[in-house]
Amino acid sequence: MRRISVFLVDDHTVVRQAVRLMLEAEEDIVVCGEADEADSALRDISGLKPDVALLDLKLPGKSGLSLTAAVAAASPRTATIIFTMYSNPSYVDAAIRAGACGYVLKSASKTELLRAIHAVYQGSRFLQAEITKPLLRRLTLDAEVGGLKEIRFTPREIEILELLSDGVSNKEAARVLGVSEETIKSQLKHLYEKLGASDRAQAVAISLRQNLIQ
Repeated sequence: MRRISVFLVDDHTVVRQAVRLMLEAEEDIVVCGEADEADSALRDISGLKPDVALLDLKLPGKSGLSLTAAVAAASPRTATIIFTMYSNPSYVDAAIRAGACGYVLKSASKTELLRAIHAVYQGSRFLQAEITKPLLRRLTLDAEVGGLKEIRFTPREIEILELLSDGVSNKEAARVLGVSEETIKSQLKHLYEKLGASDRAQAVAISLRQNLIQ
């Protein structure tokens, strides 16, 4: 019997250990590796090319959104599942657009996580029920109201908004995202226009109020 190879990415050791123990109790699953940050994770995933990568959304340095897109490019055969505590519809939308095949909350049961792994391995997508309902409500609101709700934000824009909320400088944001400082300035200008904000503080305030970030 061929076993499903799974790679774990989470900056909390206790989470990785618990998930590894849970998955390796299954006869048809093997955990082929793990990492606590994005750069080493991408390097290992590119080499190992696992069937499934279980990625935390919030990681040191580059986020799970950046890693998702990078994995899709470096190892197309690897199906990614975002495994996180955040149920914000904006994150779900950004993750799917970045190339994630599944989105599961850390509060999910073992059965649900296993269902997600088997689903994406077989080529399907998987959204936990607790995720689907808020996402559908968000899409319904987007269709009914005007203004900011109609604006779609890219995974990179969500990442930049997250960095703004953490108070990082343009230089640090450029380092984290692997782009030039001028690129960050250009992207911030575009974000301010989309949000109707005049500065960082207002952009963060609007983003939090609209549940674009948490």
